[in-house]
Amino acid sequence: MKKLWYNGTFYTMENEGETVDSIITDGNRIIKTGSYRELLTYLKEEQHDEFDCKGKIGFPGFIDSHLHLIGHGEAINRVDLSKCQSYDEMLELMQRAVLETNQNDWIIGEGWNENDWKTQHTFSIDDLNKLSNKNPIVLKRTCRHVYFVNSVALNYANINENVQIEGGQVGFTEDGQLNGLLYDEAVNLVLKTMPAPNASYLSKAITTAIKDCYKYGIVAAVTEDLSYYGNANLVINLYEQLLNELPFHTHVLIHHTTLEEVKDRLHKGNQNVSFGGVKAFIDGSFGGRTALLEKPYEDDQNLTGLQVTSPSKLEFITKKARENGLPIAFHMIGDLAVKQGIEAIKKYPNSGKLPDRLIHCSLLSPELVREMKGLKIVVDVQTSFLYADYPWLIERIGENRNQYAYLIKTLLNESIPIANGSDTPIDTINPWQGIYTSVTRKAKDGETYNIKEAISLFEAIKLYTIDSAASFGQDDHRGLIKEGYSADFVLFDEDPFELESEELLSVKCSETICRGDIVYKK
Repeated sequence: MKKLWYNGTFYTMENEGETVDSIITDGNRIIKTGSYRELLTYLKEEQHDEFDCKGKIGFPGFIDSHLHLIGHGEAINRVDLSKCQSYDEMLELMQRAVLETNQNDWIIGEGWNENDWKTQHTFSIDDLNKLSNKNPIVLKRTCRHVYFVNSVALNYANINENVQIEGGQVGFTEDGQLNGLLYDEAVNLVLKTMPAPNASYLSKAITTAIKDCYKYGIVAAVTEDLSYYGNANLVINLYEQLLNELPFHTHVLIHHTTLEEVKDRLHKGNQNVSFGGVKAFIDGSFGGRTALLEKPYEDDQNLTGLQVTSPSKLEFITKKARENGLPIAFHMIGDLAVKQGIEAIKKYPNSGKLPDRLIHCSLLSPELVREMKGLKIVVDVQTSFLYADYPWLIERIGENRNQYAYLIKTLLNESIPIANGSDTPIDTINPWQGIYTSVTRKAKDGETYNIKEAISLFEAIKLYTIDSAASFGQDDHRGLIKEGYSADFVLFDEDPFELESEELLSVKCSETICRGDIVYKK
């Protein structure tokens, strides 16, 4: 039966300021928009359901252009370290977790960030060993490029003082002992030794994540999670099954290590799953000083970052992607990483339907921006990072390079396609933090950074709707309130366009409609 949604103000996002007050949906599609009287005439007394939107403000459903959906569900279900304000507080939380966990079971903590601590502290593996010498303990930094683990976890992973890890590092004390810190590819040695999650575990994580997405008006996402859970096809199967009952669309990136495993199904998407770029990490993160820079870090002149995947291997991965008719999706935060990714793309140009995804691109020189022009790409930005990364980012890269950090307006002015996402569980899933920082360029310290890169509210919301849909080739039926488009929209009690910019952070979703059904009510 058709549904008539009326008495709202729906921003179509097709043109700035364009609104309709009513929508007709039929199943999972919008079939008509306009005024209430027009749509009643259109229905010609045909039986239908009516939904009074009670003056609420509507937008197309939000699309997160880069996250880790299963990881988000895991983070919600695990020990949350993101709000800890000290090293000692983190250890206290883990002590409680040890007391509640069976011997020998893995204990995982998520989201510590030493930049948020009131006092700095030296990481010591002895502190984790005191918590348990039976349970492997793994504490993941917010960026997930750095882990802090105990000796039991190191033993499981066969990591010792002499281990050599391509694209990764282990941390040492001043006297040459392991301190429990692992960087980039080193963390994968731990991940590979953890028990492979079963269908029940993964289903719980997926269900938890999607229900949380609904709370923020998110109805689709580009997700990268095939390489972390043992069986990539099992992950895809669960998405195809579960997302019938929990309506949501996942555009799945393929980590290069899983390409052979899943390649037979990569061009067979449906309403629940579509497939995108071949993923590889070129570098790490600013927080762990593993983002790959052309010049040394300002606060450590001995470091330029970490080469996670070598240039020659990047070329091999790009060539393999092209042979399978796929784009690439490179994680590249530092300027040297971006340069290497662009060089691989130029050697093996993209002739497919979907753009290559340049993920993060957090530091871009004018030369790199010029190199990007003309390439068949989309830049996956995460403007919400700005909120948490300042002011300490300036310590890492210095004032001079900071003018080239988190470029948004520059990319739009150069007509380089961009989309916005959260990279959750690395950062908050809440789109309004990313929208707020796009408009104000303000971090949580209240200071403004690179205000010349601020964009309008309309532009910022577009990055989470039609622009994000365009990033994976579905802007012809997703991301607008328009006839023929997916019946995905979100309602708010307040009109964001009438709020002061400081109020954008507190915008809350009232209702989320996905495929024509209400999936969330505040």
